[in-house]
Amino acid sequence: MPQTFIAGQAFWGRICFPDGDLPAYDRPYLVVGVDGDYVEILTVSSVTGKEWKLSIPTNREIINYDPPFPKRTFVKLDSLQKVHINDLSNVMIAKREEH
Repeated sequence: MPQTFIAGQAFWGRICFPDGDLPAYDRPYLVVGVDGDYVEILTVSSVTGKEWKLSIPTNREIINYDPPFPKRTFVKLDSLQKVHINDLSNVMIAKREEH
């Protein structure tokens, strides 16, 4: 049975970049929409060592990032992708801690 995704959820995995390259390691992604059998995602990146990237208009810092992200993070708005749910079978869903 395929996983269920909801907007605001995060996961780690290897999804091809829009240019077709596959990341060398598992990356974090943020679910921003679900449309039938497709999930809309944004690539997430750590701010550490890349603080200057927050000045790029297509990047937005995630203010409430812990959990599920362990470090200060931002999303790349120009990385929006629509991925078929079958291509997400091997991703690891981030679980938000309950308080």
